[in-house]
Amino acid sequence: MSEDTNFDQHSKRFKNNIYDTDKGKIRLKQLLHDLQHNMPVLQQNKKLSILDAGCGMGQVAVHLAKQGHRLTLCDISSDMLDIARQTFVDEDCSASFIRSSAQTLGSEHDKSYDLILFHAVLEWLDQPETIISSLKQRLKPGGSLSLMFYNKNSIIFYNLLKGNFKKVLKQDFKGHPGGLTPVNPIDPDDVSIWLQSNQFTTLKKTGIRVLYDYLNKDLKQGRSIEDIMQMESIYADKSPFNQLARYLHYICELSDK
Repeated sequence: MSEDTNFDQHSKRFKNNIYDTDKGKIRLKQLLHDLQHNMPVLQQNKKLSILDAGCGMGQVAVHLAKQGHRLTLCDISSDMLDIARQTFVDEDCSASFIRSSAQTLGSEHDKSYDLILFHAVLEWLDQPETIISSLKQRLKPGGSLSLMFYNKNSIIFYNLLKGNFKKVLKQDFKGHPGGLTPVNPIDPDDVSIWLQSNQFTTLKKTGIRVLYDYLNKDLKQGRSIEDIMQMESIYADKSPFNQLARYLHYICELSDK
């Protein structure tokens, strides 16, 4: 029986190969910008209770903690949770930390939140279609959801450009078990259905890394990260380009009824 991916024993490799690379830094910078400028609940000048479900290293959460919000972080990986704790210590911030998946959090934790962050987790779940209802249970009526996921359409287009036609025909885009490529790339159409069926309204869809993943090695080395970021910023909101970004970020609100 398949299980959700746990990054225990892989946290250092994940940090070195993802978070500390240009692609990781671009993802974080774009995500923080989108939250700060496009999420209504963060523009209301009030202190929020926020759950970072599948918190990873806690970089987004600590940014919000610095603004005075009350953070709770959960992750099934004790290694990742330890790194997140250290991130908060290094930044002189406080938070609550719980070793748990988002799905099982409800059985041991009765708190509800103004905002839930669920970033780059959906694609690591064995049954991603069930998680939205679990997150809904942890939100206050009218609460907000920041959902970022690994875009299956981007993987299809990338393989088409590479001439990997057999792979496209097989629709075989899963990463290898134990690797750092997500095991379950997500179809945006499926996400829209899951959100709507759980009474979420999607306020905004932003592309995260519209350009970077399509550049070859020479072009990445020949362009400054500042130039690449400028193009990323311009096209993050422009259709159809943002629809083919490596990650999609959805800003959602739960019905208050």
